[in-house]
Amino acid sequence: MVFRLIFSLLLLIPASWTDIGKKNRAIKEAARSYAETDYEQSVERHLALSTDFGINTPTSNFNLALSYHYNGQLEEAQRTYQQLQSTDNKLIASFAANQNGILLAQQNQFEEALSAFKFSLIKDPTNEQARYNYELLSRWLEENPDRQEQQDDQGEDQDQQDDQQDQDQDQDQDKQSQEKKDGEGDEKTDEDEASESEKKDDKSGEKSQQEEPSDEPSDLESDLSEREKAMERMKEKLEEMNLTPEQAAQILEAMNAAELRYIQQNRKKPTKRPERGLPEW
Repeated sequence: MVFRLIFSLLLLIPASWTDIGKKNRAIKEAARSYAETDYEQSVERHLALSTDFGINTPTSNFNLALSYHYNGQLEEAQRTYQQLQSTDNKLIASFAANQNGILLAQQNQFEEALSAFKFSLIKDPTNEQARYNYELLSRWLEENPDRQEQQDDQGEDQDQQDDQQDQDQDQDQDKQSQEKKDGEGDEKTDEDEASESEKKDDKSGEKSQQEEPSDEPSDLESDLSEREKAMERMKEKLEEMNLTPEQAAQILEAMNAAELRYIQQNRKKPTKRPERGLPEW
């Protein structure tokens, strides 16, 4: 009976209580990872606070930025520091600006680092670390003005390099565009040459087909001419023989029939194979 009562009471516990318990446990685990300098796991657990539990407080995000920083993820750390500089929590904003100044100084961006330290002191004038960093960097720049000039020159050189790269890219694009146009022109020229060559071949073929026959008589024509002469001589002989017209006509008809068979048997053969699909005429 007692066990049933305890079980019933457990069922009556709101689900929000268990969620709160999980959230508190996640916060403690993230803080423990950072305290144990396990920064890789600290990054994962602080990210989980945001994604799994919606915890995006300035304190948890600053711990995330520090975990990024000490884990070697400097870009993520600097981005998070810069975001925290606009938070309403002035203490966190001051700490974040000071850390951002340190990263900027390591990148030889001395003027930007000096501005970050100054912003940190504006947010929290009692931030002694930011004051120390600001005074140290200011004194160092006064003692080493050439480094400041070097930074300015590097900035100008970088701008010039960027401008030169932009110009080179524009020139490369123009060159590629011009080469593409020239290539298209060459292709058109090749096509034109091929077309003209085909036209020349067609014209030469037509000329060869339409060539007029040679003035010199062929063998068959020579034979026919000789036979015509022979026929004339035969007619003269038949007339001399005093044959009747009927007899003479029969003899000439038989000779003409033989002549026709000779012509058909010796018809000139084509010198070129006919094209497929075309009749042989």
